[in-house]
Amino acid sequence: MIALLLDTNLLVDEPDMSLLGEPEDEITLCTAALSYAEFQDGEFSTDPVVAATFMLKQADVKQSLGDGIPFGEAELVAYRAICAAVVASGRQLNRARRMDLMIAATALANGMTLATRNIDDFAGLEQVVPVVQL
Repeated sequence: MIALLLDTNLLVDEPDMSLLGEPEDEITLCTAALSYAEFQDGEFSTDPVVAATFMLKQADVKQSLGDGIPFGEAELVAYRAICAAVVASGRQLNRARRMDLMIAATALANGMTLATRNIDDFAGLEQVVPVVQL
């Protein structure tokens, strides 16, 4: 059994679960409430078609995955560990990566594997939280 926390980029286009090599009935999918906040950026596109597409997609994802795991005290503690791992790996903490790191902290706090299309965004965290690319 594997519990995956889907990164925001996997909410836009569904991931190929066959890449895991696990039976689909052995995979539990979740997302972080933070991913919905990040996902909403598309709703503010100046292109009304893009904005509408994101609004409809988010409603569909929420129906499938629910409201997402909130960022609470356990996630805050995990965020400290995530930040320490980033610094230990020689990478810098910066605002541009903050949301990604908070999503990784959500996976860590909830004992989940983080699934993403952009594995490089999470380089240096492998010792703290499992990350898979889909």
